[in-house]
Amino acid sequence: MFPWLLDTFEHLIQRYVNKTLHHAILLSGPQGIGKHELAAQLGYVMLCKHPSSKGACGQCQSCHLREAGNHPDYYVLESEKQLGVDSIRGGITKLSGTAQMGGSKVLIIPNAHGMTEAAANALLKTLEEPTNNTYLILISDSINRLMPTILSRCEKQTLSLPPVSTSLAYLHEKGIGDASEALLQAYGNAPLRVERALSEEDSFSYRTFKEGFGALLASASGGGQKQQLLSLANKWKDNAVQVVQWCQHDAQQAYLANRDPRAYARYENCIEALERLQHPGVNKALILVGVLQAFQH
Repeated sequence: MFPWLLDTFEHLIQRYVNKTLHHAILLSGPQGIGKHELAAQLGYVMLCKHPSSKGACGQCQSCHLREAGNHPDYYVLESEKQLGVDSIRGGITKLSGTAQMGGSKVLIIPNAHGMTEAAANALLKTLEEPTNNTYLILISDSINRLMPTILSRCEKQTLSLPPVSTSLAYLHEKGIGDASEALLQAYGNAPLRVERALSEEDSFSYRTFKEGFGALLASASGGGQKQQLLSLANKWKDNAVQVVQWCQHDAQQAYLANRDPRAYARYENCIEALERLQHPGVNKALILVGVLQAFQH
């Protein structure tokens, strides 16, 4: 378990062992802090025949089945976009019977805020009147998108970003030796977002942005600079929102450091650009040219 979630994990385990844990848990908080790992580990404890204050035993038949990925009483409703009513009804049907292993049944709903209204309504009865030994774990980083009726029927566990020092220690331990506060801030101070971005070789990372951005600012003025600007904008257009957010962060930090009105103007320009990028069909490369060009003056 991630060090910043260990206390929460052990507290929830203890309540489960003491039979005081609510049957429906909502784990909410920013992306990249380990909510999914916490949900999975908590689910494993609920399935384990001999759980302890440290987690699942790893030795019983239930643990072996879970490790093999085929535990009959463990369900995860994955969905990249909206979670429809048919998926929810399918999950509810699986929970309605007797646990095949004679213990608990666990249903995990990642991105619970992606449920359609019909799906959320279908889930309500199960939240209100669960079958015996049934646990539901909902996960969300947009709790305000969940229906009030869902929120009122779950025990809410709000998880926060870990301290910067804890995040940096974790990243250094994972081999990211150049992890810094600036790098962490670029990913919303969420350590797992940093780790994921830097481990995916083909992904667009903050390092890539800083290298290209720095080269652009260091280039001489003239036709070559304009060509470099256009080339960079076209290269980055598929990641336009992220680029503008990072430019906005740079402008904000520059303004806070010396109250330079030019930095504030760049910051406002980024806000306007982000709004324009929300509209379908916009020329993302052209918007990026405007944003990046402002940093050259």
